Amino acid sequence: MNYNSNFYLLNKPKSWTSQDLCTKFKKTYKFNKVGHSGTLDPNAEGLMLVATNSFTKLFDYIEDTSKSYYVKALLGYSSDTLDVDSDFKKTDNINSNVFEKEIQNFLNNLVGDSIQTPPIYSAIKVKGKRLYKYARQNIEVEIPKRNITVFNVNLISLNDETVEFDITVSKGTYIRSIVNDLGKSINTSAIVKELIRTGIGKLKSTNDNLITNVENLTLEDNISPLNWSEVIELPSIVLEDDKEKHIQNGQLLDRKLFNNSKKHIVIIDNQLKAVYEPFNNKYFKPDKVIL
Repeated sequence: MNYNSNFYLLNKPKSWTSQDLCTKFKKTYKFNKVGHSGTLDPNAEGLMLVATNSFTKLFDYIEDTSKSYYVKALLGYSSDTLDVDSDFKKTDNINSNVFEKEIQNFLNNLVGDSIQTPPIYSAIKVKGKRLYKYARQNIEVEIPKRNITVFNVNLISLNDETVEFDITVSKGTYIRSIVNDLGKSINTSAIVKELIRTGIGKLKSTNDNLITNVENLTLEDNISPLNWSEVIELPSIVLEDDKEKHIQNGQLLDRKLFNNSKKHIVIIDNQLKAVYEPFNNKYFKPDKVIL
C-alpha cells in the first residue's frame, strides 16, 4: 500500500527519542520524509503527531496547541536532568500524604499564566547552541525564561513519596520544571518518575487512528492517517479536477472562490492540494503546494 503524504498519530515508546520514532516509521513504510510537531523527552512516552512526505510542509499551519500529560513525580529525589533519565539520588524521606494540603495548593495555583525557567538539560538554543550541551560541558549560561499557561490540573493520588496528577499546558511548557517547583514548595527536591503525553490539542489517546506498538510495526501492518481537519484549523474550498494543473503550476485563483480573507486549504478529489492566501483584491496566491 502507498501511504503518501498524511498526518499520523503515534504512541512513542519510553526510552525512544523522538527521532527514533520518526526513523522507525520512515523505514517501515518507506516514506521519503517524516517529521514531528514537537519533541517528547526520551524518558516520556505517549502521543506524537507526525507528518509524512509533502505534509511536513504543513507544520507551519498548526496552531500552538495545548499538550496534556499524566505525571508521576518522585518527592525527595534529585537529578541533573530533573527526571530518572540520569543518575538520581535520594535527598529526603518524604511522605506525600503529610503534605496533601500544600501539594493541592501548589497545583491549584499553577492554573493561569506564569513565567517558567526551563531545565538546563533541554533542547532550547542559546547563542546557537543547545542548553544540554552547555550542561554537559559544565559551562554556565543564562537560561531564557518563557511565558507558559497551565489550563487545568487534577491531583490523582498521593502515595508515600509519589504524587500523580493530570495537567494540560501550553506548547513549550516543561513538566520537569513544574515538578522541580513542586518539590521546592514543600522544601525538598522532586523529579519526574513517569510522564505520558495523553493529548495534543483536540487529539487524544482515545483517537481511533492512534498507532501503538510502534516497536513491532511492519509493512504488513495497516495504518490509518488522521484527517487534515483534525490537525489544521483553516477554512477550506473544494475545486474540480481541472484546477489541479493550475495549482501545481502555482497559478493565482479568483478571490471569489474563497469564503473570506483568511488562508484556505484547497481540496481536489478529497485530497489536500495546497494552501492559498490573499494576494490582492482580485486573487489568492499559493502559499504551499502539496505535490
